[in-house]
Amino acid sequence: MTTTPDDRPSGALDAAALERRLRAAPDDLAATQELAGLLFGTGRAAEAEPHARNAVRLAPEDARSHTLMALVLADTHRPQAAEFHHRRALALAPPDAATVANLAWSLTRQSKVEQARWTYRRAAALHPSIALTWHGWAKTEDAARDLPAARRLVDRARRLDPGHRGADTFAAALLARQGDGERALAVLDASVARHGGPDPDALLETGRILDRLGRHDEAFAAFAAGKALLRQAGRRYGEEEAVDLIARLATFFVAPRLRLMPRPDKPAAGPQPVFIAGAPRSGTTLVEQILSCHPAIAAGDELPALGAVVRALPQTLGSPLGYPEALSELWMGDQRDGLERLRDAYLRHARKLVPAKPGHTLFTDKMPFNETHLGLIALMFPSAPVVHVLRHPLDVVLSMMGTNLTHGFHCANDVETAARHVLRVFDLVEHYRREMPLRYLPLRYEDLVREPEPAVRRLLGFLGLGFDRRCLRFEENRRHARTPSHAQVAEKLYSRSIDRYRAYRTHLKPAIPILEPVILGLGYSL
Repeated sequence: MTTTPDDRPSGALDAAALERRLRAAPDDLAATQELAGLLFGTGRAAEAEPHARNAVRLAPEDARSHTLMALVLADTHRPQAAEFHHRRALALAPPDAATVANLAWSLTRQSKVEQARWTYRRAAALHPSIALTWHGWAKTEDAARDLPAARRLVDRARRLDPGHRGADTFAAALLARQGDGERALAVLDASVARHGGPDPDALLETGRILDRLGRHDEAFAAFAAGKALLRQAGRRYGEEEAVDLIARLATFFVAPRLRLMPRPDKPAAGPQPVFIAGAPRSGTTLVEQILSCHPAIAAGDELPALGAVVRALPQTLGSPLGYPEALSELWMGDQRDGLERLRDAYLRHARKLVPAKPGHTLFTDKMPFNETHLGLIALMFPSAPVVHVLRHPLDVVLSMMGTNLTHGFHCANDVETAARHVLRVFDLVEHYRREMPLRYLPLRYEDLVREPEPAVRRLLGFLGLGFDRRCLRFEENRRHARTPSHAQVAEKLYSRSIDRYRAYRTHLKPAIPILEPVILGLGYSL
């Protein structure tokens, strides 16, 4: 529910002009802030981040610098750090409703629901006519599982701003979850008519509602239309980049090379990671929700820590090469402690984000497609458990088609590209398993749903933990899962998600020959 900066001067320069201006005058604060705001406002948070950081360096007591930094951090899934910068902005300037509401959303993203509620009340008192404040508050009540309150608040947002597409889509989702699918569709239809056409999120929500109603052909048509709009907006599979990275990983991580690698001399102190690997929509959120019911495990959610280590790895090891080739620096006498430095960098990132408490010895990291980096994980954490959640690949692709995802080089915006990426990553996992020792547990989503207790006992035993019956009552876990699956994991286990693909075989036909080796290799049927 982050808002964008709205105080850019009229006639603002475009990004290219601002970049030229900054090349001539790198310490130009106004240009730095404007470029960061412009990039962020056009959905380019990663590009905005270095400029937002520089704005804070240039003016550490300027509220707008901290606001820009907070917005970027919130958009890139670092709510704790975003909270810090929102609070700094509020300390440096008179409070404004937008910043207070954005602070509240960062608190929601950390499952600090009571603090978020109080902060939203403050934002609403400052300026009661901002629809985004009420929409964000509604999502906070959804996180707290108070659906009637969420409905009331989102309806207020819609009254304040009838043009707020996101509020319409969220209102429809709440209606559908309360069993009123037809009324939910009516809300979406009215929104489309009011705006002169659909947007991707509304189409995907329409598809999910139609799927619940058993109107499968209509559901897939909505999914396909939503994904087409995303592709038109530039969200296309970065296939060349994906193929290149996976090929280089497979070339580098081979047994003869790995035998030459040093290992960390001693384990790090404090809670250690459990890597929950798997494709998006494969059941990784369910596994994390189950595990975080255990008193020894903290939920980390989708941690960006591993990605940060990968991006910084060449610099950390002082290498002119990219990742993974930069790991060859570890063969040098003055880099023999390199894996410990990489490991400790990961833990520093993770511990800023994970709400660990006394008694926690483990924390989860369930970033989708974590398995792409299993080689690096095993080098940094030789004894770290990797739980690979498996689900029928056609069910995975179908669920990916119904969700707005960016993971996997934007592979999820078409049936064939989703299938190709799932196949590539699966083949890479098999390569890792052949070439290096891994503490690896394959866990079938279907087994977990059909026979939860044996599956949970096996899972906890793999982690070296005793069985705890609270893990079977995961729907009572008050933690807010910050993923598209958050509503499902608040319910008891149900089997309606198993073999969903059967109703969509015609639409998934292009994926079948691509995925057939994986389907059969995993023991699933066609």
